[in-house]
Amino acid sequence: MFRNKTSYSDIGKILFIFICLLYGWVPFEAGSYDASFKIHLIFMLLLMIYAFYSNSFKLSKYGMLFFIFFIFLSSILFFVSYGRAIYSFIPAIAFASIVVPAIYNNTQFKYQFTQALFVLIVISIIMVFFQVIVYFTTGDLLLLHEFVFPFSKARIATELQFNNLTRMGGMYIEPGTYSNYMFLLLTLYFFLKKEINNRIIFFTALSIILTYSLWGMIFSLYLLLLLFVINFLRGSLKRKIFLLLIVIIGTFYGIQKIENSSAFQFSVAKLERNGSQNSTGAKKIAYEKFSKNFDNLFFIGDGFAPNFRSEISSLQDAGLLLNLAIVFGIIPTVILFIFFIFFIFKLTNYTIVLISLPIFMSKIFYWDPAFWLLVTMVYYEYNNRYKKIEINGETK
Repeated sequence: MFRNKTSYSDIGKILFIFICLLYGWVPFEAGSYDASFKIHLIFMLLLMIYAFYSNSFKLSKYGMLFFIFFIFLSSILFFVSYGRAIYSFIPAIAFASIVVPAIYNNTQFKYQFTQALFVLIVISIIMVFFQVIVYFTTGDLLLLHEFVFPFSKARIATELQFNNLTRMGGMYIEPGTYSNYMFLLLTLYFFLKKEINNRIIFFTALSIILTYSLWGMIFSLYLLLLLFVINFLRGSLKRKIFLLLIVIIGTFYGIQKIENSSAFQFSVAKLERNGSQNSTGAKKIAYEKFSKNFDNLFFIGDGFAPNFRSEISSLQDAGLLLNLAIVFGIIPTVILFIFFIFFIFKLTNYTIVLISLPIFMSKIFYWDPAFWLLVTMVYYEYNNRYKKIEINGETK
C-alpha cells in the first residue's frame, strides 16, 4: 500500500519523473527521427540515473539477464536485417532493466513513479477535454501538442466533407496516438496499484471518444462495457435494474444520434478506404503480406528492417502484435503474449487483463519503452512472487 501523505520532497521528485515520462515516452516529431530519438533518450537517461540511485547503485541480476537476453536476440535480428529501430529498441530494454528493479526494491521510488503516472494520465485527459470545450465554445483550435512540445507539429485533421469534423488529440501528436497510449498508461498504473479506478476508466473512455479516433471509439465502447459489467456484477438487485434501464435507454438514444453524426459517417468512409497511403489500407496490405509470408516468419522474424515496409506507408498501423511477429517471429511473439497474459492474470485480476488486451491491437511501436517497462514489470514481479528471485537486492 502507498502512503497517504506526500512530502514536498516527494512532490518535486514526482514532478521530475512526470517530466521524464512526458518527454521520454510521449511520441512527437522534432524535425527528424534522430532529433526525436535524442530528446527521448536524454529524458529516459535522466530517469534511469535517478532509478539507479534509488536502487543504491545496484544492478539487478534478473534485470541484467533480461537485458542480455534481448541484446542477444537483437544481435541475431541485426544480421537478418539492419534498421535504425534497433537504436530505439536497445535503449528501451536498458530503460526497463534499470527502472523496474528500482520500482520493486524501493517503495519510495515506486510511490513516486506511480504518482507521476497518475499525473500524466490525468493531465492527458484534462488536455483533451479543455481543447474540445474551447473549440466548441469559441471556435478557437488550441494547438496544445505544440505548446507542450514546441519542436513538434500537431496532426489535427479537419474532415471538410464531413461537416468540418475536427479530430483533436489534446497534448498528443494525433488522436490515434492519444487513444493508443492511454490504454498503455492505464494498464501500467492499474498494474502498479493492483486495482482499477472507475472514474479514471470512465473519463478516459469519454475523452477518447471525443478525439474521433476510429480505433479509440471502438475500444472506448469496450472500456465502457467493461465498466458496466464490473459495476453490474458488484451491485445490488436495485442497482442492477437501474443500470440495465440506463443502458437500454442510452443504447437506443445513442444509436439514433451516432448514425446521423459526422463522426460516424467519417468512420464508415475510413473503413471503406483502400490503398497503402492510409491507415486502413496499410492494415489490409500488411495482413495480406503477413499471411503470404507466414511460413518464413514462423521461428524468426524479418528483423529491424522488414521487407513489408517497402510497400506500406506505416507498418505500425497494422498493430503491435503483428509488428512483433514480423520483427521477432511468430513463435517468440506467441510465447511473449501467452506468458504476459497468464502472468498479469496471476498477479492482478481479469479486469486489468481485459484492459491490457487492446494494447496488442494498438499502434504502439514495438520498441516503445513504456511497453517494455510493462512487460518487464510483469515478468519481474511474477518471478519475485512465485520463484523468489530477488527482493530488496537479496536472493531468497
